[in-house]
Amino acid sequence: MKRLLTIGFCVLAFPTLANEAADSLKSKLSQLHSFQADFEQQVTDGQGQAVQQAQGTLHLQQPDKLRWELKTPDEALLIADGQTVWHVDPFVSQAIALDQQGAIENNPLILLAQPDSHLWQDFMVSQEGSGYLIRSKSDNSQIDTLTLTFDGQTLLSLSLLDRQQQKSVLNFRDIKQNIDLPAALFKFTLPEGYELDDQRQVQTGNLQKP
Repeated sequence: MKRLLTIGFCVLAFPTLANEAADSLKSKLSQLHSFQADFEQQVTDGQGQAVQQAQGTLHLQQPDKLRWELKTPDEALLIADGQTVWHVDPFVSQAIALDQQGAIENNPLILLAQPDSHLWQDFMVSQEGSGYLIRSKSDNSQIDTLTLTFDGQTLLSLSLLDRQQQKSVLNFRDIKQNIDLPAALFKFTLPEGYELDDQRQVQTGNLQKP
């Protein structure tokens, strides 16, 4: 009987603890109005073997705006402007346009840009020390776990584990939070000579995918 009572207590207590972790993370993210940092990225496969090491910059502006720029070893750019996600690949001179709402569906990264989003109900949040683990409740999410690590109110690192167990860790430096960021950072103009692959109509069902 004592064991059954203990198990029952744990079952009842878990949602409370999960809610506390979510509330704590919401509080931190609601105070992170903007974020700018350089990063070092390390990508490992499911066996823990190094796949890639890279460097770049990250800019975040609430709500809904993000700029992720890879500088070495290969250049790449991702801009989310609130309506469209732009994937830019200078190597092949191509840009892909995706509807932002569809592109971030079931993606826990949305919580960084929308800390007051109603979509919190679609994720499970737990806390381990200074890190917060975020998992989508949907099996359709390409990301298994997003981990955000803080020092007080400062975001120090971001880790993504996908469904194939490939892990990408971004460690930040030269961090600046809650500063004014130029609006131009989150605007995209197709460079001359680039090909545009516009997937927005395909996503919304207005155009059949070839």
